[in-house]
Amino acid sequence: MNNILLVEDDTACATMLRAALNHFGHPVVHASDGRQALRLYEPQTTRLVIADLIMPEMDGMELILKLQAREPSVRVIAITGGGRSGESKIHPYLRLAERLGAVKTLAKPFSLEDLRQAVAECLDVA
Repeated sequence: MNNILLVEDDTACATMLRAALNHFGHPVVHASDGRQALRLYEPQTTRLVIADLIMPEMDGMELILKLQAREPSVRVIAITGGGRSGESKIHPYLRLAERLGAVKTLAKPFSLEDLRQAVAECLDVA
């Protein structure tokens, strides 16, 4: 099975995302910030990281950079809801996350189907 490291500081959002990912059949390890995520990340068992970009301690941008330095093939889905810039444009934080190496991005609020599809694409599963 594909372990997912979920990095989300909002407890309610983390609970909902974890439940959805479990429902989709993915074991989830949760970290509440980037520092904790670095301690929990195991390249042998973590197939995907889903990281909020705006968090205390260490934000998602710094996390992406540190993970890539440690494991260049890491797959990251970046998520954020802070400072949305409109439905027709990609959020500037998400655009930067893509430049830093995120393979997918999702602007909050996103549908569970969007999450399922992004995870499936990143893990190469149908």
